[in-house]
Amino acid sequence: MKQRIIATLLGCLLIGAAAAADTTYQPFVLASVSDSGLAEQTAATVAALENAGFSVAGQYAPVEGANVIVVTSPELQAVAAQTPRGGYGAAQRISVTEREGKTEVAFVNPVYIQHAYRLEGDLQPVYDSLKNALGERETFGAKKKMTAKKLKKYHYMVGMQRFDDPSELGRFETYEAAVAAVEEGLAAPGDPLSMVYRIDLPGRQQTVFGVGMRATTDAEEEIDIDAAHQLAVVDFEGYSKVAYFPYEVLVDGGNIEALHMRFRMAVHFPDLSMMGKHGF
Repeated sequence: MKQRIIATLLGCLLIGAAAAADTTYQPFVLASVSDSGLAEQTAATVAALENAGFSVAGQYAPVEGANVIVVTSPELQAVAAQTPRGGYGAAQRISVTEREGKTEVAFVNPVYIQHAYRLEGDLQPVYDSLKNALGERETFGAKKKMTAKKLKKYHYMVGMQRFDDPSELGRFETYEAAVAAVEEGLAAPGDPLSMVYRIDLPGRQQTVFGVGMRATTDAEEEIDIDAAHQLAVVDFEGYSKVAYFPYEVLVDGGNIEALHMRFRMAVHFPDLSMMGKHGF
């Protein structure tokens, strides 16, 4: 009898583990669709987030008709601080988009990011807080089955970058010098890059900056990094995915890096084809 009970318990545990392994995730969550105007809904969204314990780290309009609110919280920062290069997970992005007479509120799925950015902590409580504050109609953004296992080793195809293949942007003698260099660069007048937010991880020499992208000239290299240009390629069907922005730059000690675009864009838009008008 004892052996039968143990076998039954082990069987249940194995079934539960298999079910968890097969769970799939979507990169975005649609919170609500309303008749409210953009400004009204943005203000209501900020208020709901603050009432839920989040603090607004930054807010901007990457494209016309859309606002992005970036928030953080002690829970987010605690999880981020547990993992090397975890600063990428210290912020949560929420979009408010007005189109065709309706206003959509959506946010990036924190559990999706948890697995894709290899965070060691659990962001399900953050997901639950966002859901309770803003709503949850459906998840969206990936027709492919994105399991935790697949996300943790994700790359678009053989030869393309993974999470641990970042773009190295600079190296300085000290953390303070690296932070100062990023701030100075993002404050340069007339530059297509601007600072949306800055979050310092507690107890770590690590800071994540949110970077806005808006072309100021017709130069090809500026057009390529322009938010509107990028969204025209990737955000062409379904609900708004403007919460893809802003982009992150991470200062880790004296090193400055950013997730390689061929990883970051691909993991947020895993259904993109390789070629064509809306190709990767």
